[in-house]
Parts: sequence; C-alpha cells; structure tokens
Amino acid sequence: MEISQQAFLQAWENQKLVRGALKYAHVRQDYTNYEDFLQEGIITYAHMLTQNQTLSREEVDRSSFRKIIWRTTDLLRKEQHLCERESELTDLQIVEDNHNWDNYLALEAELPYLSDIEQKLFIRHLIGREPVQQLSRQIGVSRVQLQRIKSQLLNRLQEVLER
Repeated sequence: MEISQQAFLQAWENQKLVRGALKYAHVRQDYTNYEDFLQEGIITYAHMLTQNQTLSREEVDRSSFRKIIWRTTDLLRKEQHLCERESELTDLQIVEDNHNWDNYLALEAELPYLSDIEQKLFIRHLIGREPVQQLSRQIGVSRVQLQRIKSQLLNRLQEVLER
C-alpha cells in the first residue's frame, strides 16, 4: 500500500470527511479507540487519493467515504468478535477452574431456579461451548440480550460458588 506524501497531507487536511464517515459508522468521539479509527480512516483516504488520481476529487471523496465506513465496520466487527472470545474464555475459565464436586453440586442445586433461557445458556453455551450468536438464533433472542442474560447469569453463579 503505497501512499504519496501529498495525498497524506490532503487526507490530513480533510479530516472532516473521515470524521463524517466515522460518525456515519456510529463511532462516537468519546469511544476509547476513536483516535485509532481516525488514523486508520486518514490512511485509507490517503491511499484512495493516491490510487485514484485520474478520477475527480468528488468521486474519490465519495468512494473514500464508503471505503472508510466499510473498513471501520470491519474493524468494529473484529473487535466485537475478540471481546466475545475473551468473554467465552473467561466463562470457560470459571467453569474449568471449579472442577471440584462441591461446586458442581452447588451449580446443580441452582439449576431448577434458573429461567428457561438461563438454563439453555448455561448448558449449551457455558458447558457445551456453543457460540452465543448461534444460540441466539436458535432460541429466538437477540445476541445483545443473550449477552446481558449471560453476564447476569455468570454473576449469579459466581455468588452461588462463593457461598
């Protein structure tokens, strides 16, 4: 990916386009990685300016705006996937760290008090390691709502194990 110095300076001067694309992709300025996305957008914009020198500036700006949105969306999805993986590893660690019978018996005693969704989440995701996204499609609950239920369930199970 070759970028000319002039294209980079033009991209730097026209940060308004990049910031607009980030806003369109719903990346708020108070987001912790906003500056990283801004830099990535400026680099993408400079690359587009270098690559499409024969096109008019308006056409390059239009295609750059779209490309920055796509790139930002891809990076956000990647970050979301990594966060979900870290969450799954934490869940797995909670389940695997507690391999003694007292904990199993305590969790088994708590099982009847869990809601239907919590039971499916506990058995199929935490124990069976089925991905949250797949489980959400199967039981008809949004992934975000299932993540919230999972967080509450983990807190509840942690309290049970600490008793």
